[in-house]
Amino acid sequence: MNEEMLPAERRQHLIEWFKQNQAGSGQDLARMLGISVSTIRRDLDVLAGEGLVRRTHGGAVAIRSRSSYEPSTDLSQRTAVEEKQAIVQEALKLIEPNQSLLIDTGAVICHRLADEISKIDFPLTVITNDLYVAKQLTYRDNITLIVPGGACRVGSFSLLGEPGLGFLKNIHCDIFFTSATAIDETGTSETNLELGQLKRAMAAAAREVVLIADSSRFMSCALHRTVPIASIDLIITDAGLLEEDRAKFPPHKPRIETVDHTQMEGAKDDGSGASS
Repeated sequence: MNEEMLPAERRQHLIEWFKQNQAGSGQDLARMLGISVSTIRRDLDVLAGEGLVRRTHGGAVAIRSRSSYEPSTDLSQRTAVEEKQAIVQEALKLIEPNQSLLIDTGAVICHRLADEISKIDFPLTVITNDLYVAKQLTYRDNITLIVPGGACRVGSFSLLGEPGLGFLKNIHCDIFFTSATAIDETGTSETNLELGQLKRAMAAAAREVVLIADSSRFMSCALHRTVPIASIDLIITDAGLLEEDRAKFPPHKPRIETVDHTQMEGAKDDGSGASS
């Protein structure tokens, strides 16, 4: 594949690629097709004009109706990997000794957050209905781990329904770290009714609600409304969130913080002591 390919042929390759992948950067797509970044940008602009993808800062995301579409765990693990890690690193800055944390279930980015929390050495209380999160935080002497329980959703790590919902009515935590299948200016939404009910109960049980999600989740809506935008205190996402989309959110609450994973990588490289 190279610049000699017909434009229609290149774009068809891109269409097929986006059927299997949620998001891609211009540089990665150009490398894959063996063409220049400027050429891939023009192709993505054409596909965006046809309503097949949505342009983001530096790339594009596939457009799918999220009313019933939910990315598989495997696909989510392969999508926006660097962006998710940068978001998680920013979220970690909010965690202080002796806090009580609620960690959402059913989201790969919350699994990555649990991976990092497992490395913390100060005391914490963590409540979660996610089996992956619970596994990562088991046998940590500094962490008091509480799993309210419920029935395991097939194909996921989520425990849904009772007794978890009843337990959440009687607690009050410092921070709820949540993610979502879909996010727009009205709030978050999910494709599964019971998952949405659990997330609402978690949000009601926390002093502060922090939404962590990569930009491919934004400006779409799934079937079941979950947490209204007024109940979210802080959104942490990546630099792919377009300014025109960000402007649709309320001006004061939630606060929106964007992280640029490329700058974080650059800062890490600068501190390595390597010379050019």
